[in-house]
Amino acid sequence: MTPSDASTGGEAVLANPRGFCAGVDRAIEIVERALEVHGAPVYVLHEIVHNQHVLERLRGLGARFVPSLDEVPEGSVTVFSAHGVSDAVVAAADRRSLQVIDATCPLVTKVHRQAVRYEDQGREVILVGHPGHPEVEGTRGRIRGKVHVLSTPEEVAALEVE
Repeated sequence: MTPSDASTGGEAVLANPRGFCAGVDRAIEIVERALEVHGAPVYVLHEIVHNQHVLERLRGLGARFVPSLDEVPEGSVTVFSAHGVSDAVVAAADRRSLQVIDATCPLVTKVHRQAVRYEDQGREVILVGHPGHPEVEGTRGRIRGKVHVLSTPEEVAALEVE
């Protein structure tokens, strides 16, 4: 299908199954390699990908997906998911002597660095996403100053910055 087909009522066909972005592929490979090197269990902070088939396969290999570091035994091998984590999570892992393998997507790391750069320039940071989502919380947790998280058109319309 060409772009002109779409504008004239052409049909779009979505390939199935679809692949993952490079950051997710990388994170999955990191979990698999951690299991090969360290053996089970390997704890993964948050689900590495939003795909139940992949998660079940990794669980079968010995990955344990946890919503919080509180569920990880001290000193355990722990993978930070592709979503990235806050500075507070990094510090908590260090305090608990966790053997951390950071699988944060390089593009997410780039967002973290840019957000900190904006903060250092005295700007307010605006994130578009869902509060509570690991990627949003990881980015928000890299910034010491004011952060606006917007997820609806109404929130955008009501936004006031200094």
